[in-house]
Amino acid sequence: MRNPKKRIGVLGGTFNPIHNGHLSLIKVAHEQYDLPLVLVMPTFSTYYKGESELLAPQIRLEMVEAACSEISYAKASDLDIRRGVTTLTADTIDDLKALGYEEIFFIIGGDSLLYIDKWVRADYFLKECTILYSGRLSSGTESVMEKKAEYLKNTFAADVRPLHMTDVPYSSTEIRKKIRNGESVTEEIPAAVESFIRENKLYQDV
Repeated sequence: MRNPKKRIGVLGGTFNPIHNGHLSLIKVAHEQYDLPLVLVMPTFSTYYKGESELLAPQIRLEMVEAACSEISYAKASDLDIRRGVTTLTADTIDDLKALGYEEIFFIIGGDSLLYIDKWVRADYFLKECTILYSGRLSSGTESVMEKKAEYLKNTFAADVRPLHMTDVPYSSTEIRKKIRNGESVTEEIPAAVESFIRENKLYQDV
């Protein structure tokens, strides 16, 4: 019999800030793949994005904690932040396995799916976890992602599965821009996160 305590979802990212699109991913993954817990894991830093707008890891973690506070199956994780260095996905998978998790579902957007085989040690982590992907880069690109998923299955013996959900057009970059311009972001981010941002005057001087 499957032990639910050994089964986990993971959503990583900069979460600068976390928004309702991220929460939709968490909800759909939980519901469609029977995940009892989804760890929401801010990165310490990032390989591929400019860092001029990247808030300190602890601040981003606090925003994630605020966003997850009312979701019973979601939990903020500082696993990557504790390392104090940019973390490889493969290393995160190793750490989770060391903690006793046997079934790891790694949640990504469709844009990441197209390049995931270029990540460091991709051949390893694609075998060690299930990839759940979602989102469309633009209208009509579903077939592109389906072909990529098939390629990953054939080339790496990867377990790659879709998340069936509608597009969620939120962008952390656009949210930061709106905040700087004094515009409302009530529809884009959870109320607790918006309050945290306002109280701490985040994204004001970037």
